[in-house]
Amino acid sequence: MVTKVLLTLLVIVVAYLYLKRRVATTKSRPRVTESKGPSADMPVRAIAILFLLVSFTFTVGFFVYRWIDGNQLLRVTLISPQSSEPVYYQVHKSELQERTFTTTDGQIIRIGAQDRLRIEAIPD
Repeated sequence: MVTKVLLTLLVIVVAYLYLKRRVATTKSRPRVTESKGPSADMPVRAIAILFLLVSFTFTVGFFVYRWIDGNQLLRVTLISPQSSEPVYYQVHKSELQERTFTTTDGQIIRIGAQDRLRIEAIPD
């Protein structure tokens, strides 16, 4: 959470500095219609674009990783002291909560205080 706030503040500061520099250079030099070569603020612009591309790539990568990890199929074994045999369920990792889980069939299972769970990853 702290990294999100720091990243947002960093983007705001970089944008502010870029715009401040751009306004200062626009006011100080007269308008010229002909091009004299690459602009002086080109390295700043390139760094800003590179920073945005890297941030976007990491953000997309993070969401893709969470989606793939959340769709991992798990085998949940519920062992209850009231029943003699364990009960087996298949659950997606994202559907597994602290005291409840939703199976791939749509059943919502609530876990009692005495129940035990064994969670295993199902190999692909």
